[in-house]
Amino acid sequence: MTDGSNNNQSTLFDWQDVDDEPRTTRGTLDMSELPSELRGCRPRAHKLHVRLEELLGIVDLILTDNRRRMLSSRRRRNRQEIRAHHMFVNSCDATVSAIADLASGRKGARQTIQQFIQDNRDAISFAPSDDELQQRGEHFNLGVVLRKVLKIFAEPVRDELDGIHITWGRRGRGTKSIRFGSYDFDRKLIRIHPALDRRWVPDYFVEFIVYHELLHAIFPPREGQTRREVHTPEFRAMEKQFPHYEKAMAWEAANLRRILDNK
Repeated sequence: MTDGSNNNQSTLFDWQDVDDEPRTTRGTLDMSELPSELRGCRPRAHKLHVRLEELLGIVDLILTDNRRRMLSSRRRRNRQEIRAHHMFVNSCDATVSAIADLASGRKGARQTIQQFIQDNRDAISFAPSDDELQQRGEHFNLGVVLRKVLKIFAEPVRDELDGIHITWGRRGRGTKSIRFGSYDFDRKLIRIHPALDRRWVPDYFVEFIVYHELLHAIFPPREGQTRREVHTPEFRAMEKQFPHYEKAMAWEAANLRRILDNK
């Protein structure tokens, strides 16, 4: 939405004059899944609800703090149920239109919504508590490993990686596959599989896994033409710059079965 003087997008605050009487909605607004400290966004949530009903008819709007499934919609008889992360109460008109398009099954909305989520990740970011961070294992202290690996990067890159946390993860089930590490973008948190906390696992391999996860922070996934690209060409090129890359790859190939049997 624009006016005649500029091309700036309007926000939810522009959809209703502050002196107007609040407009009623026919569907429900459910904020019960939000922590109490987040429920102060009800006025903005109401404006979002009003706008969605203008576009879709009766809408039951459920606001969540779900970081895995940010937005979903389903048709229930004569009404649309939309579950949306609370960040969407700050949507501009273009984003709300995209939500309506997605709910209606129209194509072309996903890119707008994905860009909005990327631009507003601060709304879902939160640092892990000290109780969650378990860096000291039986054989490796991940805090020490992280500090050593960070020195591999040039200073500007190290500055970009400032504030990243690391911890041992949980033991998985089964012996067919293993995920050595993971990176949580919202929490800036690396998790390392505890199967690597073994005396016979070399230092350079644990360091390589930490290096690999740090690269995810530098090169986040991007949407390709046919699929989501997690390991981009730039990612792979920098991965090979790890000082012991070839040795780490060879050790993994020779010892994967042993790791799986002892996970």
